[in-house]
Amino acid sequence: MNGLVIYFKMAAARKLESLNENFLTCSICTEGYKDPCTLTCGHTLCKDCLGEFLKTRQDTIRAKSIPCPYCRQVTQAPQPDRPVEEWVKQIKPSFLIQGLLDTLACRGNTDHDTENRCHPCQDLGESHPAKSYCQDCDVPLCERCVKMHASLPGTSNHVIGDLGRAVKVTRRQMCTEHNEVMDFCCRDCNKAICHKCCVIYHRKCDSVVTIQSIMSEMRSVLTRNKGLITKSFHDMDRSLQRHKSQIDAISHNKDEIKSQIRQASQKSMDVIKEKEKQLLEELNEMTEKQSGQLRGRIKSGEIDMQMYQQYIEYITQVLKSGSETDMFDVYQMCHSGAIKKATDRDVTFTDSVPDSKLIFVSEIDERKLHKDVQLGRIQQNVCNVMDTELGKTQCGTFDVMCRPVLHKTVGIKVDGDRKQACPSDVTVLVVDGEETLLVTDYNNTCLKSFYTKNYKSGHSKLDLASNPSSVTRLRDNQVAVSFWSHNEIVIVRVTPDLVLQSRVTKKKKYTCLTALSPSTLAAGCWNPPCVDILDVSGRVMRSVSTFNSGENLICKPSFLCATDKGNILVSDIDSDSVYCITPEDDVVFTYTPTGERRLSGPRGITTTSTGHILVADTPAHRVILLTPAGEFVRDLLTSQDGLQYPCGLMFCDCKLYVVEYNGGAVKVFNCSVPK
Repeated sequence: MNGLVIYFKMAAARKLESLNENFLTCSICTEGYKDPCTLTCGHTLCKDCLGEFLKTRQDTIRAKSIPCPYCRQVTQAPQPDRPVEEWVKQIKPSFLIQGLLDTLACRGNTDHDTENRCHPCQDLGESHPAKSYCQDCDVPLCERCVKMHASLPGTSNHVIGDLGRAVKVTRRQMCTEHNEVMDFCCRDCNKAICHKCCVIYHRKCDSVVTIQSIMSEMRSVLTRNKGLITKSFHDMDRSLQRHKSQIDAISHNKDEIKSQIRQASQKSMDVIKEKEKQLLEELNEMTEKQSGQLRGRIKSGEIDMQMYQQYIEYITQVLKSGSETDMFDVYQMCHSGAIKKATDRDVTFTDSVPDSKLIFVSEIDERKLHKDVQLGRIQQNVCNVMDTELGKTQCGTFDVMCRPVLHKTVGIKVDGDRKQACPSDVTVLVVDGEETLLVTDYNNTCLKSFYTKNYKSGHSKLDLASNPSSVTRLRDNQVAVSFWSHNEIVIVRVTPDLVLQSRVTKKKKYTCLTALSPSTLAAGCWNPPCVDILDVSGRVMRSVSTFNSGENLICKPSFLCATDKGNILVSDIDSDSVYCITPEDDVVFTYTPTGERRLSGPRGITTTSTGHILVADTPAHRVILLTPAGEFVRDLLTSQDGLQYPCGLMFCDCKLYVVEYNGGAVKVFNCSVPK
């Protein structure tokens, strides 16, 4: 009899749990009701959930009505003139729903007080400590009830766990078709099945085993995957923390540089103000001297005018009186020259004053004001470089006497290439925090990009109209490409995939490019030999060919590079020289060595973070290092370093990227000295 009572109690508990899940759950948040309200249609929802739903429906707010999220039936707002929150507060739950909630609340409080006691025994008026827990019935059991639980047909297959365990045993999954425990696994179909499914549907399958027999394998796989996911989680967390700290450092660095710029600006203004003060004082002194001389002359002239006035009045009175004696006296004065001498002073006064005027001669050359008068410059000093492939940070700066170490070799052959890859030039961008390598492939008439995204290596290919020769960075996500024998310049957007943005058709064929600014290019031409300054629309702003010396040094420019001072480096394969020129037709230096140092077809040229110059001497299989003033330092790389036919060069983040056009690859050398 006691067993039947326990069985019915267990069944009642399951019924109550089913009631809570099916009838006391909000259809919006799918959780138990919290402050419920019942609409006209009979559906009950949490007031907060309904309020948030109404805020997203401006049409219903304007209509002063409440649509049911479940069946769309409309309930009129109790107080339509008040806010939406007030509408919901006025709606009460139904009597039945509220009664069920109150009953469950009372039961929940009782369960909380007696959770360590056997529930079936409590229902019989007894009190025994619970030692076990039924996963299916969700009730604690004593030892006696556990035995009774196992003996009854309706509860014999329930999962019983230890009540003291921190983690409860997972309940067994039941077959939806046969209502049997799924104790088997079909490896061929990759699904859990019950013993009836084994006989009916899987008797022809080759690998049907019990789930218990593969528990060790499943634990091993899950543990391994957990370890991999945990490692990825921690790696991503470290990466995000590093990025956040970098953002903080960038913000702090920005504030420091802003302060330095303002200090430099203030110093420049102080110098200009001091010069202004000196010039104004000098002007005041000179004008005061001129004015003082004139004021003295004016005072003397005013005295003479008074004397003249007296003579005029005296002669007028004499003439008016008609006295012969007075007239004779005045006549004698005029005849003796007394009055004439006084009038002659007027001539002396007017002739002795020079007509002088001060002028201001400006010493500022307005044509060069924009580049000669500078507050300073902002440059990137790369000290911490993230190697995305190896996942570690390299610290260091370029050292003139360092020995470059080969870091990696990037082959540029990709699927779809019709010919052997032949790279000619290279540049590096950082797109969305990822390093992107861009290479021009001469033989396959295309531009290629190589990158790592979401920890996976990728590449992109953009077919072009002709054989590309040069590529240069305009912005962090934009490059320009020129061609050996095609009168066009192409602008490409890098995402890091390659997207053609625009084509600029020109009368000249430009073999090489370098960016002077995001909107200004320097382009080298062979016929006629020159270097043109262009904007990105292709308009020629200036053509540099005949220099101030009258000599045209440029013959066949193969590669160009802009310096941090705005000058242009030119490698010329016809004159075997390297030039540094200004956009205003001035020659900064010329490097044309002879003897064993003689260049034999220089091509790629780039600068380091210290301003030193690197030049690819292609036939000699070497890269030479020059000072910023164009003086030879040493051979940085030779054939002994595994270098063959270097062409395009790019120095970025303490790494030297060297294109080997015969090898179809880009070699990356580490040129930093670790701290």
